[in-house]
Amino acid sequence: MVLCKFFFKIMKRYFLIILLPLNTFAQIVINNGLSHVYKSSPNGQIIGQIKLKNIGKKPEAFTSSKFNIMYVCGKGGFFSDTQTHDRSINDWLEFDIDEKTLSPKEEFDLTYRINIPENATSGTYWGAVMVEPGDPVISSDRDLKVQNKARYAIQVIVDLGSFESPTLVYKNITLKKSNTNGKTVNVELENTGFFAVPVKVQLEVYDAKGTKIQVVKTENKRIFPLRCNTYDLEVKNLPIGKYDGVIISDTGKKIFGSNVSIKIE
Repeated sequence: MVLCKFFFKIMKRYFLIILLPLNTFAQIVINNGLSHVYKSSPNGQIIGQIKLKNIGKKPEAFTSSKFNIMYVCGKGGFFSDTQTHDRSINDWLEFDIDEKTLSPKEEFDLTYRINIPENATSGTYWGAVMVEPGDPVISSDRDLKVQNKARYAIQVIVDLGSFESPTLVYKNITLKKSNTNGKTVNVELENTGFFAVPVKVQLEVYDAKGTKIQVVKTENKRIFPLRCNTYDLEVKNLPIGKYDGVIISDTGKKIFGSNVSIKIE
């Protein structure tokens, strides 16, 4: 799923950019989700819309632009308007307009088109439409002033050709202390196929007698082709001792397993 949610740290002048649809700050909101997924074929065309509404009491402008979502195994993901990758849709993507001012309570459909080249190969391609409302809202708390600016990253995903279930590889498994005096198993999975796939990860914990005593689950996260994603599974309320864990990664079509040892001190 999908959003795409990334935060930039507060800078020295307390300028904060929020890549979330926070109605508290933004007068323009998105009404049809932050993840758009399509199926198509080479030489096809996709027409999509981002439904906007100005919920404020004064006119407000917005601009739209194209960003890539970059994923690096071991480092996570980030947005970029300068870097690209081999599965980007940005060269295929165009908008009807780049900017517009909406009157109070006005609704508007921002239309985009994805023109897929004839020589495109099968697999998943992706990018992001960044919608940025107009003037930021200034709030103040005594001497500290914070400038809040909402930006919406709408992830656009295109699957070309017949879906092929990918193979998942356990890239890295680490064990660290959690904030609740337990342990967190961090699992990094790599998708070695050409199609993105949503993956749910589950950890089963067994005691020395082989009895299952705890199950920890995560929400689905999409893993893009030849990229990685990470999952945190927190183990709580276990007595001191050694335990065996079984990690189960489920794509909905295939299950991939791995083992981990857990020591509670």
